[in-house]
Amino acid sequence: MNARSILALTLLVATPAAAQAPSDNAEVRAAAQAFDDAQLHGDRAVLERMLAPDYLLVHGSGRVGDKKDFIDGFTDPNAHLDPFDIKDRLFIRPSADTAIVGGDARISGTDHGKPFKEHFRYSDMFAKRNGQWVVVYTQVTPLPPQ
Repeated sequence: MNARSILALTLLVATPAAAQAPSDNAEVRAAAQAFDDAQLHGDRAVLERMLAPDYLLVHGSGRVGDKKDFIDGFTDPNAHLDPFDIKDRLFIRPSADTAIVGGDARISGTDHGKPFKEHFRYSDMFAKRNGQWVVVYTQVTPLPPQ
């Protein structure tokens, strides 16, 4: 494949994402914020509603968890999460009914009375099912503490 063909293919693939106006992501941004807020506040009802039944979570260790694993982690009465900071937010819309939301996150809090701090990059895959945005997949990649 010559350079012109590669450039044309790159532009063809990149055009749908580049053509999206910021308002195209308003629903996704609202869903992502609701998901973040539910995690921060340990809101089991919202997490139950926002995570798809077939949800998968790939932890930073590589271990694969499910919906129950995720919800139990964020609603444990012995854990407290401080307000967290997300930088370099990413919103990608591969299609009208899918979105990838990600960023560089720094979280801290206590787990069974012991303080913790984590720094990681994450991506959440959202899918629009029955008119509602739900999270179907999350991947977490640990980063060095700063």
